Amino acid sequence: MLLVDGKNYSDLILKGETVTLSLKYIDEETLLLINSIILRILSFYGNIFLLETLVTILREIIYNAFKANLKRIYFEKSGVPITDRERYHILMEKFKDDFLFRINEIANEIKAQEKYYINIIFKKNDDELKISIFNNVALIEEEFNRIKARIEKALQYQNLADAYNDMYDSTEGAGLGFALMIFLLRNSGIGHNNLKIQTSEKGVTVSVNVPKKLKEESIISSVKKKVLDDVDTLPTFPENIVELQRLCASKEATIELIASRISQDPSLTADVIKLSNSAGFVPGKKIMTVKDALMIIGLKNLNLILTASAAKTIMQSRYKKFEIIWEHCIRVANYSTAIAKMKQLSGIIDSAFTSGLLHDIGKIVLMSADDKVVHTISEITRDKQLRSSSILEEISVGISHADIGSLIAEKWNFPPHLKNAIENHHSPLNVNGDHRDLTFTVYLANMLAGVEKNKYSYYYIEMDVLKWIAVFVPEFMSADIDNLDDLKAFHEKLKNNYNNQMTAAG
Repeated sequence: MLLVDGKNYSDLILKGETVTLSLKYIDEETLLLINSIILRILSFYGNIFLLETLVTILREIIYNAFKANLKRIYFEKSGVPITDRERYHILMEKFKDDFLFRINEIANEIKAQEKYYINIIFKKNDDELKISIFNNVALIEEEFNRIKARIEKALQYQNLADAYNDMYDSTEGAGLGFALMIFLLRNSGIGHNNLKIQTSEKGVTVSVNVPKKLKEESIISSVKKKVLDDVDTLPTFPENIVELQRLCASKEATIELIASRISQDPSLTADVIKLSNSAGFVPGKKIMTVKDALMIIGLKNLNLILTASAAKTIMQSRYKKFEIIWEHCIRVANYSTAIAKMKQLSGIIDSAFTSGLLHDIGKIVLMSADDKVVHTISEITRDKQLRSSSILEEISVGISHADIGSLIAEKWNFPPHLKNAIENHHSPLNVNGDHRDLTFTVYLANMLAGVEKNKYSYYYIEMDVLKWIAVFVPEFMSADIDNLDDLKAFHEKLKNNYNNQMTAAG
C-alpha cells in the first residue's frame, strides 16, 4: 500500500478512547498512518498548522526509540553487555558503520524478533491531546545523563544553526534531535515544558502534550529583519508593464497594438517569447514572435506572463542567488500546467504556469539575506528527512520562504489565488474553497520536482493531494491510491513531456 488512512483511529481518539499502535520497525507507511491520524485530529480542532511540527517531533522520538532498540540488538550480537561502561564507548564508535548503514539488510530480522517493541499511544481529554511513545528498554545511566545534558544544552540556544554546528553528533545523533524538538515546541506555541520523559525498569516513555490553547511565540532574528526590510524596499512593477497589463484588460486594445508596445522593449520581447515557449501552450511548436505568442496564448495569459516577467526582472537584477532556483521554478511551472490540463481544470490552467514559476520567490530573498542559515537548514532538512524546509525556517529565522513569498505577492498586488498558491506550496491542506485546486497543483508539481533532486520521497506527498489527482486522472491510479508504480509512471510522463518540450523550444 502506498497510503494508509487513519480515519478509524482518529475517530476513536476524538471520542475519548485511548488508541495504541504497537510496532517493532519504522517504515514510511507507519509514518503516513501517524500523519493521517494527527491531520484528522488537528483538522477537527482547527489547528492544522501544527501538523508538520507534531509529525517532525514524533518522527524524531520514534527514530530515537528505534535506534535504542537497534543499539541493544547490536550489543547483544557483539556479546557485550550494554551496561559495560568500559567497552560502551568503543562499541558505539562502530555502531553506526556496522549497523545503521545496513538498516535495509536487517529489517526483516528486526521485524521477526520478539524482545523489543515501541508503542505509540494517543489519548484526548478536554484540555489536551497527549501522544506518548513507549519503548520497552530501560535507559542505562550513560543514556539518561546524555539525554538530560542534551535537553539542558538545547534550551540555551536561540538559533538552530548554532545548535546544529555545536551539537551534531554523528555517533548517536541525539543532540541535534533534542534541540530540534525544543525549538519546534517552543516556537509553535505548544511549549517545551509539554515534552515529558519518564524512565523506569520497564522502559522509557516520551510524551508530548498538545494543549488546546497555544502560547503565541514571536521570533525576532537579524535575518528576519533583513528579509522584511528587503521586501519593504522592493520596487514596484515598471510602468511599461503596468500599462501593458491595462491594455490586456481593455476591450478596445488590439493584439497588434499590444504586440507593437512589447516589441519596443527587446528584453521584454525576449522574456515573453521565452516564457510562452516554456509554458507549453502548443506542445511541439516553437513561438518565434510576440504576435505569434499573443495569437496562441491570448491576452489573459499574456497578463500573467507579464507578471512573471516583471517579477523575474526585478529579482534577477536585485539578487545574485536568482539563477540557483530559476531552473527548478521553470520545471514546477511546466509540471503545474501539465497537471491542470490533465485534470481539465479550465479555471486554473491560465494561472498554473505563473503560480509554479513564482512559487519560490521568497526563497530567493531568504538565500540572499543569509546563505549560511539557508545552507544549514537545507542540511538539517536532508539529514532529518523532513518533508520541507519551511518548518525549520520558521523556528530558526522566524519566517518561512513561503511566507516571504506571500509578502512579496501582497506588495505586488498579485491576485488572491496566486498569493495563496505561493504561500501554501508546502502546506496545501491549509487552503480550502476556490483556491484549493491551484494550490494542490503547484504543491504536487513542486514535490515531484523535489523527488527528482532526492529532496523528498514519494511517501512525503500528502494523501489528500494524491486522492485529489487520482479521482480526476483515472489513468494515473485508482481512487484508493494503492499503487506506487502508478505514481512513478505519472511522474515519468510529466518529466518526459517537459524534457521533450524544452528540446522543441530550444
